[in-house]
Amino acid sequence: MQNHGPDDIDKGALLRRAWLSDFPDEIIQAAAACAALRVYHDGTMIHARGAEADGFYTIADGAVRFTRATADGHASIIAVLGAPNCFGEISLFDGLPRSHDAHAAGQTVLLFHSRTDFKKLLASYPQIYERFLRVLSMRLRATFDMVEEAAVAPLSQRLARRLLELAHIQPSALNADVDAHGRDVPLTQEDLGHLLGKSRQSISKILHGWEQKGLIQTKYGRISIKQPQDLSALAYPEQNRRPAGSSLRERKDDMGTPSIKEAL
Repeated sequence: MQNHGPDDIDKGALLRRAWLSDFPDEIIQAAAACAALRVYHDGTMIHARGAEADGFYTIADGAVRFTRATADGHASIIAVLGAPNCFGEISLFDGLPRSHDAHAAGQTVLLFHSRTDFKKLLASYPQIYERFLRVLSMRLRATFDMVEEAAVAPLSQRLARRLLELAHIQPSALNADVDAHGRDVPLTQEDLGHLLGKSRQSISKILHGWEQKGLIQTKYGRISIKQPQDLSALAYPEQNRRPAGSSLRERKDDMGTPSIKEAL
């Protein structure tokens, strides 16, 4: 997938896809007018854990990796978000420092609203508050679902779900749009181990079995999904026993897009 530069990005169109979907043109134009596009190279830190919140971000292109250092000094991956996800509002709302480190995963373009401009938007258009209340409520529900999943679902099922979500094939708390053709997952086996709280060896064993069956293909630092339907059957076996559309993951949120990960 070819990356876009800031000159190629329509700020208003991005906001319509993201947190201002279905809002009047007046609000979208006001939000676009006070936002700036920023380019980050692969691995560049966007914000650090413990830093004061400088503003609010919307991913225009590329991806952002959220990590937190473990007791032994290693970085544990919490999430990897792609466009058009947004992040950073929690620290603006509660006034507390950033809870995680955020780095660009590949060449990344972000739409940035400063703390002052973001709060001016909220003051001028209080209906935006309701949007964030609904989104944060949904994200909390998604967090509960993931905690339950971690306690009861086998590792193979959890891994299949994360791969489908990270590839934007399955709507989830990890993405804000769905691509029927999917995308490569830009994570190593060690990264996936950190994301799921398991060893690289455990992840490698499962991936090797899936690769032999033709479900996936492992590349350098990436995983390509070759048989999404077969992988979906492993990830969501309960859907074979339910009417179509009954799963919470198949419903869209009040933003008009699938649920997105809690902004960090």
